[in-house]
Amino acid sequence: MDSFRALLTLFQRHERFALSTHVNPDGDAIGSELALSIFLSKLGKTVRLFNTDPVPKKYQFLPHWENIENAQASVNFRPDVFVILDASSRERIGPFLNSRLVAKHAVVNIDHHITAETFGDYNIILPYVSSTSEIIYNFIKTTHIAIDEEIAVCLYTGLMFDTGCFRYSNATSETHRIAADLIEIGDFAPDEVYSNVFEHIPLGKIHLLNHTLRTLKLTDDGKIATIFITQSMLDETKTTLDDVEGFVNQIQAIETVDVAICVCELPDGNSKVSLRSQGQVDVAALASEFNGGGHERASGCRINRPYNDSIRMLVESAKNYIKD
Repeated sequence: MDSFRALLTLFQRHERFALSTHVNPDGDAIGSELALSIFLSKLGKTVRLFNTDPVPKKYQFLPHWENIENAQASVNFRPDVFVILDASSRERIGPFLNSRLVAKHAVVNIDHHITAETFGDYNIILPYVSSTSEIIYNFIKTTHIAIDEEIAVCLYTGLMFDTGCFRYSNATSETHRIAADLIEIGDFAPDEVYSNVFEHIPLGKIHLLNHTLRTLKLTDDGKIATIFITQSMLDETKTTLDDVEGFVNQIQAIETVDVAICVCELPDGNSKVSLRSQGQVDVAALASEFNGGGHERASGCRINRPYNDSIRMLVESAKNYIKD
């Protein structure tokens, strides 16, 4: 509560704000970012949003998504306060924003990942909550600004995404109470939010999943599963890295698997990695070995090596976490 009061005081004291989140933003990143921007606008502040990667099409139903600018647009903007949401580390917002966007007075770090670094002048890190959207909900509730319909749908989207549609263990009774409150406030139907995020699947993604599952390999004990996606596979199916979201969950569901690894070849030849666990292995610790992070059951990282080298390194490291 004290940290929320300090944050509100900071927001009231200054006028110009920049907001950003991690590369390849997901529902929680975009939902919490948009919700906070709407809140700051209600305070009469100048707010601009800058992300390294564009808003995926499935989140373009959210209010004011078009206000999110690319990283290069920040070059002549000097905010009083720079707020970074859901990023784990400052480097995860991307190299351009990390090096070029400098706040006059303060950097605010709001996050819920257990691996989050305290890189801000103000650090609100609550790893026991479901999502950064839940933190923003609780913060706004302590202020005199009411959560309106626009904020509600943004926060609900964040909660829904980061809890796996309220299936994961981070969906606590409090998370469900917050979701119910947001549904009552907002002029939206939960099934429509779900449909926008999870059911508008382009045909190319189905073809890409078909190609990807052909790369499936398991270790001899069946406890580590790997898949990979190359640039040629993306080109052939006319898809992008955004379309890979969710693929790792397909192999996580294999009954013998403790660690699921999905490696995507990036345009520069390096690797983007998604890690999942059934709960026996802390994949956040595994990701941290490669300067990544996230949650015990869902984490990620980037490795500056080709995809085949990255898979080999990840499997060898993952074996150290497997318990008999």
